[in-house]
Amino acid sequence: MADENRKKPVTDEIATAQKDIDIFSGWLNRLENPDPVLLTESNGRGLKLYDEVARDAHAGSVLQTRYLAVAGREWEIVPADESSRAQEIADKVHEAVEGLNFTRSVAELLQAVLYGFYVVEVMWHEAGGLWVPAALVGKHPRRFSFTMDRELRLLTPANMLDGEALPDRKFVVFSWGSSDNPYGSGMGQKLWWPVWFKKNGIKFWLVFLEKFGMPTALGKYPPGTAPDQQQALLDALDAVHADTGIKIPNSMEIELLEAARTGSVSYESMCDYMDRQISKAVLGQTLTTEVKGEGSLAAGKVHNEVRGDIIKADADLLCETLNSTLIRWIVDYNFPGVTDYPALWIRTEAEQDLKALAERDKILLVDMGMAGRVPESYVSDTYGIPLADAGQPTIKAKSEPEKADADAKNAGKAPAFSAGSRFTPDQQAIEDGVDSILPVASAQRDRITADILAAVEQAQSWEDLTMLLAEMLDDEPAAEELAQTLSRAMVAAHMWGRYAKR
Repeated sequence: MADENRKKPVTDEIATAQKDIDIFSGWLNRLENPDPVLLTESNGRGLKLYDEVARDAHAGSVLQTRYLAVAGREWEIVPADESSRAQEIADKVHEAVEGLNFTRSVAELLQAVLYGFYVVEVMWHEAGGLWVPAALVGKHPRRFSFTMDRELRLLTPANMLDGEALPDRKFVVFSWGSSDNPYGSGMGQKLWWPVWFKKNGIKFWLVFLEKFGMPTALGKYPPGTAPDQQQALLDALDAVHADTGIKIPNSMEIELLEAARTGSVSYESMCDYMDRQISKAVLGQTLTTEVKGEGSLAAGKVHNEVRGDIIKADADLLCETLNSTLIRWIVDYNFPGVTDYPALWIRTEAEQDLKALAERDKILLVDMGMAGRVPESYVSDTYGIPLADAGQPTIKAKSEPEKADADAKNAGKAPAFSAGSRFTPDQQAIEDGVDSILPVASAQRDRITADILAAVEQAQSWEDLTMLLAEMLDDEPAAEELAQTLSRAMVAAHMWGRYAKR
């Protein structure tokens, strides 16, 4: 009875494309791309319009930077679980993907950032008893359309309206910027106008340079001059710019007019402004492409973090698409019945400096004695070094018996300059002094360590710990006492050395 009364969610899509008042469905089975720039500016070219954006030097550069920032990253196939079967499937999928033109395909699929969506065709072949992709071939999105049910169609000369139906598991579609619209919402509609304004601004800039770089010739003729003489004057004006000398009647006159301008606004500043808008739209910032002024290094680091967030988002979105298509298809064709699939993961985080991390861990775990509060799994999780199972042989730098034998041999040997002691009398006096100081210095050090541990336990964050340690060391009597103890020891050793030389 309880199951009958339990509420159930609505599983059907309610806000379908057929009910969207802003999407024009001009044909019975075709969903039109609602991109406002394409609707008003493409003049029938469709997504080919954004090819002009990609051809712009600056827009093409920052777009390529965004594509290659993901394409150049390392990747791996993560097993569905820790079982040997899952690992075997992941290894086979890894081999299949590794044999592909994967880096190039990632860069091509990421062109969805510009166009809204991008398509690659999977070229399957049989190898080693498995069906695996031989290559991924990029296809320009202008060649495709979608039905009202978001099914991909191929536009062909025989069917340019609705497009041809396509087989399953053949085309990977990466849609960017919209989960509702299969055409996506690409950067093209943001970049088109800055590129268009810049292109037309440069056109006027060239005219401007011609005007201000070369004076305009002015010809004057007296009233009543015959038309043929007027034409001769005009020919002479044309010759001013090309010939070294001209001839005209003395009744005519030619002057050179120098154009004048005022103000600080220029076509160059307008083009720079448009480039900055393009950089912000694609990379989320400008300082990784334009470094200017004081403090730009620090600001550039902050801006690079913004770019890092964008790279990670692009990689994660692409992995979602490939995991739900290509990776799943490889498993379905070769391992029927498997429902837990491995996953592609593109690593975007920077490699950690393990040397610096090891030095930090030595201070915390060994010098400060916090090892007893850290689980063993920390070493394997942090450094990727597996822990030995029970009874499994482990790596040893030197066995204990070997170490004991080496110590015994060294203890039985005396330096050549000594009759029975390990040190000369003068050196032995210094060693005795050190032995007398060590207990005092060790006690002072232990007090400092205890205060540091207390600060670590009290701190709520790394920044909090930094402030607590700074305050503690500014007013730490044990630190001052330890410094004085070591200073006196060094002075005593120095004075004894000077005395022993006499």
